Amino acid sequence: MSSVVNNCVPDASPASRDLQIARTPARVKARGPRGCTYSTLVGLFAGAFAVTAGCARPQGILFPPIEPPRVWPAAPDTPRIKLIGVLSDSRDLKAERSGMEVIRAAFRGPRPPIEFSSPHGIAIREPGVLAVADAAGGSVHVIDLQNRLHRIVSGFGDQRFRMPVGVTWAGERLFVTDAKRHEVIELDAQGVCRQRFGVDMLDRPVGIVYAAARDQLYVVDGGAHRLIVFDLDGTVVKTVGGRGTAPGEFNFPTHVGCAGNRLLVADSGNFRVQVLDLDGTCVKAIGHKGDGAGDLSLPKGVAFDGEGHVYVVDAHFENIQVFDQTGRLLMAFGEEGAGVGRFSLPVGLAIDNKDRIWVADSGNRRIQVFAYMRTSS
Repeated sequence: MSSVVNNCVPDASPASRDLQIARTPARVKARGPRGCTYSTLVGLFAGAFAVTAGCARPQGILFPPIEPPRVWPAAPDTPRIKLIGVLSDSRDLKAERSGMEVIRAAFRGPRPPIEFSSPHGIAIREPGVLAVADAAGGSVHVIDLQNRLHRIVSGFGDQRFRMPVGVTWAGERLFVTDAKRHEVIELDAQGVCRQRFGVDMLDRPVGIVYAAARDQLYVVDGGAHRLIVFDLDGTVVKTVGGRGTAPGEFNFPTHVGCAGNRLLVADSGNFRVQVLDLDGTCVKAIGHKGDGAGDLSLPKGVAFDGEGHVYVVDAHFENIQVFDQTGRLLMAFGEEGAGVGRFSLPVGLAIDNKDRIWVADSGNRRIQVFAYMRTSS
């Protein structure tokens, strides 16, 4: 199912119609329109109900098994990553449809699906609500995977998003960075704007992440080559970094991830990813410029899996590289292309608590979903 929020007003669904059956004594043959008895009308209504019920489409399997499986690395090595599905538009949710909806679509045509224009930032709130910042589309997609609902928010009040690029959840609170509005916008669970902040501080806000350990937001200001830390009310707590190549300095950073007390920052202009503590002190740098295994060319989305491995999207190599906690390359997966398991300008990355890897494949206008396959200890 899908809906559009424009000025934060949801698209209303058609009202249901209740059938009213006249109460007539059995021995009385009451007459309806054109001489039909009410018992005949009841039969007609019952028949119509049976037809619509028969046309109903049950909810489908969200990510059916892919045959043959797509896994990395290829045999004979033990597979570690598996492709589990793709979301290109709202139809891929395979939502349940009533018989009346099916019949209406047959006569009037199906409702146009909600599609991605250029998915960028991505975040997931357990148990399965996905938020996707669609930069080129000037909108934010909120996708409820359990209830199979896809909603798109294009603005708030009389305002419109201009270039939303980053999203993060803090509980049910959704925070969005808009690079052209130079601010952070908070939306509630229904897509209604709750607050806006940072316009007097931010040059080009891009990546954003919520650190539960501090109850704070870390915002990447790519234009100012730094991180700005806010509390959830939008008050500045501190700034981290500045332009440079030393540890803790940045050159056009883009994305940020968090797990526990550690941050990952895609220091894109320096061809590396920096691991920071929550105070902003650099603990380790991963990668450097080059075209070999473990090198980075244009690092973007970053995330930790449940075992602490570091995942880095490279928009130039059009793959994802996986490192251990020491910065040693473990493997890479993906390559340029339009087929499943391939990428075109991948950017955002999120990993949920089931170690499913959600990748914003922006050039292919879709989200691809992979799974980290743990080995038994």
